[in-house]
Amino acid sequence: MGAALAGVVVVIGFFVGTVAGAAPMPAAPGHALDTDLTSPRGTDTGKTTAIAALAAARKIADGTPGTDMVSPAVVVDLGYAPVVERTSAAKGTGDCSSPVPLPRSFEPACRVHDLGYDLLRVAHRHQVPIPPGLRSDLDALLARQLHESCEGRTACTVMADIAHAAVHLNTVRQRHGAPVEETLPW
Repeated sequence: MGAALAGVVVVIGFFVGTVAGAAPMPAAPGHALDTDLTSPRGTDTGKTTAIAALAAARKIADGTPGTDMVSPAVVVDLGYAPVVERTSAAKGTGDCSSPVPLPRSFEPACRVHDLGYDLLRVAHRHQVPIPPGLRSDLDALLARQLHESCEGRTACTVMADIAHAAVHLNTVRQRHGAPVEETLPW
């Protein structure tokens, strides 16, 4: 446990140092407080797909079970069909990407989170703004599911808190917009 905790402290220090020194990413184009996820405007099928992806991400963040919220058009845009992980929609090939080893019990929560982020990327590709709070809500779902997987084990709960803190710091650094791929240095 001591070496793992030391590694986690180094990772958090890296993220905090990076967040403090990094220039923030600009918000997604047209980022608006009143993004309507139910009424696409016009006939642009890309925008319609993006809005459907955001609506699916909202349902995942709210804990809606199953994969029915992910429309066939969104599946095509994603390039994969979501699977059910416990009761939540998830990316079957997702994983916990972390520079330090995390408990195996975290994998299902990470796969759910990966799908949520991929849905946000669909919207970003089609230049549809990410609604305020949606990315943070997906991060909060990740935290809840990580904690549930710990079943009260203290060391696991500490790792869940640290993993959530790292994910949240990146969300803040990217200004709550789309979780875009980046290379160092940011």
